[in-house]
Amino acid sequence: MRAKLYDILGLGFLLGSAYFFVRTIEFLAQADYVAAMIALTVGFLVVRAGVDLARLALAASRED
Repeated sequence: MRAKLYDILGLGFLLGSAYFFVRTIEFLAQADYVAAMIALTVGFLVVRAGVDLARLALAASRED
């Protein structure tokens, strides 16, 4: 049960990070470089959290 929850959350984080990457492109189009760097950093951090949750889901599924 836990593994499935972690899988869903990890996938949600990975898909949710796309929002920050789209915002990064919008900020770059407006020449707002500081906001673009902040959005890009947040996007990478959200991807990293999603990968860590997926790794946790894999470990939890091996326990069962």
